[in-house]
Amino acid sequence: MSSSSSSEEDKPIKFSTSDASRHHAFDTFFQESNAPWYQGYCLSVSMAVFLLYFCVLREENDVDEELGKSIWQRIPTLKEQTLLSEIKAGKTAGTDVSELEKELDELYKKYK
Repeated sequence: MSSSSSSEEDKPIKFSTSDASRHHAFDTFFQESNAPWYQGYCLSVSMAVFLLYFCVLREENDVDEELGKSIWQRIPTLKEQTLLSEIKAGKTAGTDVSELEKELDELYKKYK
């Protein structure tokens, strides 16, 4: 390669005179497609059948029941740790933590 062609390649290209200036974003998203005319109907029917099955006909199972539980029911120790940190933060801030301590005592009685 000669040094003159290398220096020409390093020069910036003026956008207004390049091929890129004639490209519009609209053309990227709204092009004529080669999809068959019935593609929209197939997609609509497929989605309708899936939603009908998933939302209406499907019976609940143990996974659905588990997802219906609160985080406190799934992880009992999490509530304990949360209460302990809230009590510590409340004592540091000088606020009344008696309600939190009562709730912690009830939790200890329930699980221990």
